[in-house]
Amino acid sequence: MSFMTIDYFEDLLKKPSLFKKESKLDNNYVPKRLPHREKELSLLSQLFLVLVTNPNSISRKILIIGKTGIGKTVTIKLFGEMLVNAAQKRSGNIKYVHINCRKERTSYKVLIKIVRALNNNFPKRGYSPQDLLEIIVDIIKDQNLHLLIVLDELSYLIGKEGDLIYSLTRINDDAFNTRRHISIIGIARDISCLSGLDTSTMSTLQRNIIYFNNYNKEQLFEILKYRTEISLKDNIISDSLIQIITDLVYQTGDIRYGLNLLWKSTKIAENQNLKYITIESIRLANQDIVPFSTLDILKYMSTQKIIFLLAIINALDKCGGIYTSVREITESYLILCESLGIQPRTHSQLWNYLQEFKREYLITMEIVSEAIKGRKAQITVQNIPISKYKELLLEVIETKGIKI
Repeated sequence: MSFMTIDYFEDLLKKPSLFKKESKLDNNYVPKRLPHREKELSLLSQLFLVLVTNPNSISRKILIIGKTGIGKTVTIKLFGEMLVNAAQKRSGNIKYVHINCRKERTSYKVLIKIVRALNNNFPKRGYSPQDLLEIIVDIIKDQNLHLLIVLDELSYLIGKEGDLIYSLTRINDDAFNTRRHISIIGIARDISCLSGLDTSTMSTLQRNIIYFNNYNKEQLFEILKYRTEISLKDNIISDSLIQIITDLVYQTGDIRYGLNLLWKSTKIAENQNLKYITIESIRLANQDIVPFSTLDILKYMSTQKIIFLLAIINALDKCGGIYTSVREITESYLILCESLGIQPRTHSQLWNYLQEFKREYLITMEIVSEAIKGRKAQITVQNIPISKYKELLLEVIETKGIKI
């Protein structure tokens, strides 16, 4: 009896795809049009116009403030492209470097990223942050270049690396009547997370703040409809289904969640050999989605912190309740450390982790006052089912080379 080998790729390639251009639903894709961010693009263009008409005559320092997933990064990336193109047409030379500070959390990492954007062959080792800063200044002066540095998720640099922001904002400022070769755009979720900056840096950045407002329902619908038009074939999704996705997205306000939901719903419909997306495709896709903000944070989290987060999920899982306590979490954490053969962190370090998790919306924590026993924290997670959270953490921990 002979078995035929199935050629899965050939099989899949024969299936008609529902996508026109799948990549246009990717979060890193920068569309040529950004509905409902025209006002912000216009304002940025007015602020930077002088760098096109009179290169290196001024140094701009701008702060962008707004919630997660409302188009801050994509707007700045599109603006960066527009600025570089406008300068090139007029023989100006502007270089745009976008840095995610959650990923590059130290002065060294940020500066080496900038240097390598200017010189791809630059060695990664053997320089101090001060050396790198001087190298950047030399390159941009030699090439008569204006460097626009975008520090996305700026709050991750504040505190221990605040002096870097100070140094970058101060380059050229002390010299009178010199060319200005660096501009900075900082992006943050809210102004309060910048309180760790020194007063002079804060006042420099606060001179030009652009606030990005949340999208309303109509705007979310129009953005999602535009993305379906450029990414899916015609008549694949109805307006009423886009409205259902809009309603789901409106709860978090994170447009990236909507794009992921669209992509996943289309994939599910394709796998079921459907000719278009159904409400069931959306329902199935929605069961499986983890917020992007959570994925971003987990990707760059240290091993110790992620193990402690797993301990919280294990404690919640074990008690089967809505919330757990610090005592239960600590017990769960110590068991995990013992089974992995790692040294547990101190109680105060764990308390700091809890505060960070709370700030990053990974957990919610409520302090309940109890007269006799003192403070007691009730800890829980929202948005993601416990089983899904656990599965996700185990996957991330495995990528760090730890098997649980």
